[in-house]
Amino acid sequence: MPYSKNKPLSYGLYGEKDFLLPDFLHCETMQYRSEKHNWTIQPHLHTHLFQMFLIESGKVSYTFEEGRYHVSSGSIITIPENILHGLEVSKDVIGMVLTLSSSFLETLFKSSHNVLIELGTTKVLTDLKDHKLFHLVRQLIYGLYEELKDDMPEKGLVLQGYLSLMLSNIYRLSIENSERTITTDNRNAQYFRSFQRSMKQSYTPRKTIIQYARELHITPVHLNRICQATVGKSTLQVVHDFLFLEAKKYLLYTDYSISEIAYRLNFEDPAYFSRFFSKLAGCAPKEFRKQ
Repeated sequence: MPYSKNKPLSYGLYGEKDFLLPDFLHCETMQYRSEKHNWTIQPHLHTHLFQMFLIESGKVSYTFEEGRYHVSSGSIITIPENILHGLEVSKDVIGMVLTLSSSFLETLFKSSHNVLIELGTTKVLTDLKDHKLFHLVRQLIYGLYEELKDDMPEKGLVLQGYLSLMLSNIYRLSIENSERTITTDNRNAQYFRSFQRSMKQSYTPRKTIIQYARELHITPVHLNRICQATVGKSTLQVVHDFLFLEAKKYLLYTDYSISEIAYRLNFEDPAYFSRFFSKLAGCAPKEFRKQ
């Protein structure tokens, strides 16, 4: 049965509840969030999150940079990180929203590059209400939702199983329906995601902005324009945001000293790292860790 009024559920596969780690997972009904925003979610983007919407009944209008798409019962929409999108939802909608960190998605399918490539572009899959895979995905997302509510042994392992099965079957649906799948990506979004992947893979040793641009076969000025158009930040700000998030994870979830963290993030010296972190966090690394 649909859960029209249940609160959203979140679970970090390492057990954390509040801080957004790479293994962040969140699930809620479409009704819950939409009703809070008067059934209209203004255009926005998520810099580190992948989302999947499953619509059982009702109508939803999605707005992307390239246009507007109207979908109804039997639809699945996938939206990777850094894609500007908004939606208008009918009051009779029944459906679910899954949100997980992009880095965990990459970990989950690190040996399945085809899945990552397919899920790395926005997909609008429609007319699926009679398809057996749509019903299987529906069963899996409600199973995952129930698992999130309980506190059973090996919860993280079970959730990973649900995610792997669900997203693999969405990949199959996307491949099967490729001729009538709406893909909403643009060139800038592709460049930006490639830039993000390079940051995650190579921050130690950290590359320069010029090196990142060369990898994409574009100029640093072009890369800066892409970052500004995609997330409203300069290339340097995007790099700093990523390093700041990595630093917070080290401080919160490891026993590394400040000097070790500075070394791992390839800062010139611990003092420079402390100044960098303090500027963004408003407090020194040691204070942040104590808090």
